[in-house]
Amino acid sequence: MPDAADTMDINYASDLQLIRSMHEDDSFWDCIFDAKLDFLNNNADPHLASCVRPEVADSWINSRNSGLAPDRVDLGKYIDEETYAEALAANAQLIETARSLINKIESLNLQNDYTFELLDVDGASLLQIGDLKLHQFMGANYQCDERNLGTNAHTLCMRHKKPFVIIGPEHYCFALHSLIACAAPIITQLGTSIGALMLTQPIPDGPFTAADKKVLIHAMSLISSLATALSDQLRIDDYDIQLAETQSKYSKATLEAQRFESISRNIMNTVKGGIVICDAEGVITLATPEASHLFKVPPEDLLETNALTLLGDGRPFDEVVKQGGGTTVIIDEELHEAKISQISGSANDLEGYIIAIGEAKRSALGASRGKVGDTAKITFKDILGKSYQITKAKDLASRFARSRENILLIGESGTGKELFAQSVHNQTRPDGPFMSINCAAIPPRLIESELFGYESGSFTGAERGGKPGKIELADGGTLFLDEIGDMPLELQATLLRVLENKRVIRVGGKSYKQIDFRLVAATNQNLPKLVSQHQFREDLFYRISVLTVDLPPLRDRLGDALYFARFFLNECQIRTDGGKVELSSEAARFVSSYAWPGNVRQLKHAIYAAYYTCENHSISVDDFPNYIVNAPDSQHQKDTEDTTAENNPESLNESSSSIKVPDTATATSAAKNDDPVSTSDGSLPTLSLKELEALAINEAILQADGNIATAAAILDISKATLYRKLKENQ
Repeated sequence: MPDAADTMDINYASDLQLIRSMHEDDSFWDCIFDAKLDFLNNNADPHLASCVRPEVADSWINSRNSGLAPDRVDLGKYIDEETYAEALAANAQLIETARSLINKIESLNLQNDYTFELLDVDGASLLQIGDLKLHQFMGANYQCDERNLGTNAHTLCMRHKKPFVIIGPEHYCFALHSLIACAAPIITQLGTSIGALMLTQPIPDGPFTAADKKVLIHAMSLISSLATALSDQLRIDDYDIQLAETQSKYSKATLEAQRFESISRNIMNTVKGGIVICDAEGVITLATPEASHLFKVPPEDLLETNALTLLGDGRPFDEVVKQGGGTTVIIDEELHEAKISQISGSANDLEGYIIAIGEAKRSALGASRGKVGDTAKITFKDILGKSYQITKAKDLASRFARSRENILLIGESGTGKELFAQSVHNQTRPDGPFMSINCAAIPPRLIESELFGYESGSFTGAERGGKPGKIELADGGTLFLDEIGDMPLELQATLLRVLENKRVIRVGGKSYKQIDFRLVAATNQNLPKLVSQHQFREDLFYRISVLTVDLPPLRDRLGDALYFARFFLNECQIRTDGGKVELSSEAARFVSSYAWPGNVRQLKHAIYAAYYTCENHSISVDDFPNYIVNAPDSQHQKDTEDTTAENNPESLNESSSSIKVPDTATATSAAKNDDPVSTSDGSLPTLSLKELEALAINEAILQADGNIATAAAILDISKATLYRKLKENQ
């Protein structure tokens, strides 16, 4: 029958060979003892003795080199109460985990001539059971390591990270020749020995029989199994402690992933500045709200992006880490400090990087702004949106900015006209002043002095010494005239002369001053129509509209409404430091389908209102302001009306009943003759509501000469609604 240990996967083959090599007579022990005497007396190399294991030979040499006398009897080193208490406190978790295992050993009622104990990495005994007086130095307050005990099982097992048995004369000190010690290391998940379990008992009197060998083999198996179980339990306890620290309740199967996510979230929500986490290849897997705010995109849009393209300074991340982790990166022309740290797995394998982005330093671009005039911080990169329409407008404006011609921005309120004006300025004249004036917000009598300035005493209330106007202050920079369609007609001629010769004279002044400035004008009005109505000078219109950029309204920017909604939700989270709030699927459809007549500005206010109104971190349609939800052309209102009609047959029949209206030809003829409209039989033609709607749409398009925006204005509906109705009537 094979030995029990033959079937066990425990690494102590050399010890088993030692046990099997024992003879029932004393020749085996005599061989080891003689080799040790030869080593001690004649300085013979113990490695040359076939009966001495290499690990034991190394330990004999270490013991002698430490100055330990082999015939010393007061072995071990006494440690004071305070030091021992510190050792107990430092190993509290190890002691608590091992206590239940040691208690099970004690319950086996083994013979009294044994000692079973738990030792720390320095050889201090933390727990003991059995015959504590087996030898004088055993017990609490003694530190037993190779320096003061000589060759021993627990030191060797922790050093070599495998179970060890030391028998009789293998001990360096003669006082231990009568003992057998079996020890196994306790190893952490990082592969470090933090202690050992050891069973010590006397060598049996008389010959060492085959039965004694089997008992010793089983003792080794027991110690090794208990040490393995204790190591595993400590690892489980470590996981539980980490779980408690991150307040996670997830199952063991998803523990590591959830622990990482929880720790990352806690760090990211408390650290000032942006945090980006990426994998070993640099692909971003997690980003904080602050990071997304820096890049001006929602956090989810940063995912799967390679961080090297956003943050790299030309060096690979591993090279940056080796050189201390510090780097500087430029985000939207602003310089930021960044710290890159490596994420390592349990086997020290590279798993990714944590990139902490600090606040922006004052750059040359930023330092030049704000000296005179308004602050122009926006560049084309800062203008958000991914739709084809806004991308095309940005590309066109960027090309126009490289010229020296005047630029006219046309768009509804809230489409970002001032953002485009600042971007044009920062692309071509970033070091110059950016002067902005809203022609609709200043009383007509004050616009002249605001634009052209005035001399001292030119009118009642004029400042002593006079004051330069916005055009004069724009010298070397950009003049932005917002809502230029509202400029008084009498000032337009003066502005035209300034644009032609770039010279300005103050109100009450006597001399002209040459000014170098770039004009960017903006309006939400139909300037050609104002020209035809003699409310805007035709020659000024031609002068300011050399290069024209039409800014698309939000309803025409496919997909951007939902993009902005998520971006503004992220802004709300940063402001309040609250939990993540998401749009419900119904709310997302509503955001995408609503016309947003106030454009991005209206959407922002609506999202902010919904964020503070919603419950359970989810926004529904009802969380939006009532004036938006109940708007006549909102899809939500149409769905509600359709549902009401379906549930009310009478209302449905009434709304779809026929009404009598004149056809277009008849109506035209009647209008010319001032006669009532009639058919050949004197009755009115009968049309359904749908036919009437189609007739009205066709008539509006005819009146607008095919211009959809003008036709929508005639019908008093949005352009998006008109497109939808045209598609329905096809």
